[in-house]
Amino acid sequence: MIQLVDLYKEYKTKKGTVIGVDRVSLTIGKGEIFGIVGYSGAGKSSVLRCINLLEKPTSGQVSVDGVDLTTLSANGLRLARQKIGMIFQHFHLIASKTVSENVAFALKAAGMPKPRILPRVNELLDLVGLADKADQYPAQLSGGQKQRVGIARALANEPQVLLCDEPTSALDPTTTQSILALLKQINRELGLTIVLITHEMEVVKDLCHRVAIMQSGQLIEQGDVYEVFANPVQPLTKQFIQHALEFKLPQKLWDKLDPAGKVLKVLFRNDVAEQAVIYELLKGSGIRANILHGKIEYIGDRPLGTFIMEVTGDSEQIEGAVRFLKGRGCGVEVMANVD
Repeated sequence: MIQLVDLYKEYKTKKGTVIGVDRVSLTIGKGEIFGIVGYSGAGKSSVLRCINLLEKPTSGQVSVDGVDLTTLSANGLRLARQKIGMIFQHFHLIASKTVSENVAFALKAAGMPKPRILPRVNELLDLVGLADKADQYPAQLSGGQKQRVGIARALANEPQVLLCDEPTSALDPTTTQSILALLKQINRELGLTIVLITHEMEVVKDLCHRVAIMQSGQLIEQGDVYEVFANPVQPLTKQFIQHALEFKLPQKLWDKLDPAGKVLKVLFRNDVAEQAVIYELLKGSGIRANILHGKIEYIGDRPLGTFIMEVTGDSEQIEGAVRFLKGRGCGVEVMANVD
């Protein structure tokens, strides 16, 4: 559906040339929800804006549904963009127009016959749960409701692709979950391909099928969301995941640990997360264990468990415990020697 080949974008500034996107190549499948994650300045928004050529690439190819957008005429690009919807962090609604008029604006701009506009607007507002807000103005809406209007407007011309630029970062956690649920519904019911830009790995965990991590304009890691969470490779990816899964231990807890022990971080992947592995370990190894943190997340419908535990015993017993855990398919990391 979407293919980027050697995408390169540079910006001319007073201080010289700045590289925004540095030779990024990736493929996004039809009907997929694909997340692009990175901190501010990583290049993720530049990649998104290159997909619909709001930013013209310095070089490289951008293909959507088999058509290289960089080769199109101005009119051809205008028509192609009608099949690529976009929603933004700050909504960009027209304050002087009602909810209904904001959605209708996109239809009028695309040349839809007037008799078809109102039925289509009503259909879209019903889809996003705002049928009762049609005559209200943006100032009368909550942040989540404004974003729903933005989504309805982006869907007006029945796009094949929906580009989402930080769509939840201005929202509170509860509203964020409702918007993510709506995007899931749209993906499921309309078969829409969704590309989501975010700096929050929690959003990726809850919504996306695959993810790419960007740093300094480059794509440094990508893959199935579950596999990236279960087997992160790059330090930045590990940092994002640690923040999303919230397993950093406070210093006062480290200070209380047994100097003779070790701290293990154990990752339980897939079905292993639902088995009594720790019980089996303690029953047969002779070590003592103090659970410092434990949590099972479900990414899609696949469990991913993270346990951090202090283990004490002689070195042979601890090494045997590590071998046992790895033999059961667990990821094991010695976080620190407590001393």
